[in-house]
Amino acid sequence: MHVTVLFSGGKDSCYTVQKLREEGLDVKLLLTMIPGSDESWLFHHPCIQWTGLQAEAMGIPIQTYQIEAKGEEEKDELRKCLAEVRNRHDIEGIAAGAIASKYQKKRIEEVAEQLGLRCFTPLWGMDPMRLLSDQLKAGLEVIVVAVAALGLDQRWLGRRLDEDAAKELGRLQERHGVNPSGEGGEYETFVPDSSLFKKRIVISDCRKVWLGDRGHLEIIKAELVEKGSAKSLSDCFRCKLSSDG
Repeated sequence: MHVTVLFSGGKDSCYTVQKLREEGLDVKLLLTMIPGSDESWLFHHPCIQWTGLQAEAMGIPIQTYQIEAKGEEEKDELRKCLAEVRNRHDIEGIAAGAIASKYQKKRIEEVAEQLGLRCFTPLWGMDPMRLLSDQLKAGLEVIVVAVAALGLDQRWLGRRLDEDAAKELGRLQERHGVNPSGEGGEYETFVPDSSLFKKRIVISDCRKVWLGDRGHLEIIKAELVEKGSAKSLSDCFRCKLSSDG
């Protein structure tokens, strides 16, 4: 079955591609929806303009759409764009990395049903800590590119998610109710490398934007390099801090 993945470049959409392939599905296309602001109800925003590099690293074609709609109208935009790629690429199903967001899952399923497509959400209902552990064990290299929750300060921006970070997220879950998977918008991620990547992404220039109680990472320059030739992740960052607000 030919499937497209609603692809944001974060850990959950990258892991969804991996899970679909393990199930024998043909991920024929990545579908990236770029919202007009970070207040989108349905789509991921931070660093999403770099999904093309990830697609190239995986050797999967990608279709990108700029979305101007807001609120519930985003679903209509998704249906319009998905209908186009269905017809152009012979798509039979759509997949998303939804874990616990009933809002997201319901709307994607509604659009899929209207277009006669099967809907896949392989991460749905998974325990957040177990999911994060599985993603790290699966070879995903994950960095935090946005935070918006108590206990997550500007030091998390650009931080690599590893076992220590996962344990800290577990403690923040107990203390402040933070969802360790970030499904509640507590944090957003970007994947520079995974077992699916033929090359890895090196981020050579970026900027941290801190807004008092939340912030995000702006990637200014990034490129694909052969695996084994790049410096360590920490050596690749040249981040400037900007307090815009």
